[in-house]
Amino acid sequence: MNNIKKQSSFELPVIDRLSFDLFGKIAIHFMDGRELIVPIKFFPEIKKLPVLKRKKYTIVNDRTILFDYASSIYHLEDFVGLESRWRMR
Repeated sequence: MNNIKKQSSFELPVIDRLSFDLFGKIAIHFMDGRELIVPIKFFPEIKKLPVLKRKKYTIVNDRTILFDYASSIYHLEDFVGLESRWRMR
């Protein structure tokens, strides 16, 4: 009788960096090589920042983004349309 516990292979994605190279888009690059690209129009506070100011940000706890020139706090869930999930925590 084996009492071997199966470990879940699911790991939460870790944000590596952001880029704004595609017009009208924000790209989130993850440590595992994946990318998430979303229209910046859904984030008006970021959209109105000049590109140079958009590049001034800090990643906190692997999943939260703080922009130096914006007052909003962005979570990974915001970029995938699940903002209500982190607000319920």
